[in-house]
Amino acid sequence: MKIFKEILKYIPAIFFIILFPGKVHAQDNFGIGVNFGAGSLGGNFQSSGSFNTSIFVEENPGFDGNYLMRLTFLYVTDMNVLLPSPLNNYYPFIRGISLKGIQYQDYDNSLYSEEGLGVIAINDRTYSNINGWDYGAVFSVLVGLDLRHGVEKGFRIGLGGEYGLTFTNTSVRYFSVYLQSIFFF
Repeated sequence: MKIFKEILKYIPAIFFIILFPGKVHAQDNFGIGVNFGAGSLGGNFQSSGSFNTSIFVEENPGFDGNYLMRLTFLYVTDMNVLLPSPLNNYYPFIRGISLKGIQYQDYDNSLYSEEGLGVIAINDRTYSNINGWDYGAVFSVLVGLDLRHGVEKGFRIGLGGEYGLTFTNTSVRYFSVYLQSIFFF
């Protein structure tokens, strides 16, 4: 647990490196995106269906090749929150932040895929009396369409999956299948 707290201390520095890369040409890969999906939420309780959403920023930190760093803010809650019932006053949820390295491949002028691996910090609110932080890893894959057609600015859309797993406290985890949209500046 101490090691994850140490890693979190460096997130502001990593975020600074993402926003101000050493190479000027890397700034053409700056993007802001959002995804929405469904999946499952689990931990020290029975897994339940979930509604997942996140917003993220990504940029090439100056590496050569098709590598990006993505900083994501996520929110995962019980699927029943979309259809509220007067019988339930509390719906489990988690929220958190992740930092992933993304590698993507362009297959032709419009088709691409991406894979991601990183660290995650999750605020576990699965029970009304729980409010703790869990730390772990996150993995993702996506297949999509690049609507920019060779231009630097524009949209990418895709269908992906993500799995977040923590190793501390309540060992909360989530799985999501989502639609993603990114706009590159």
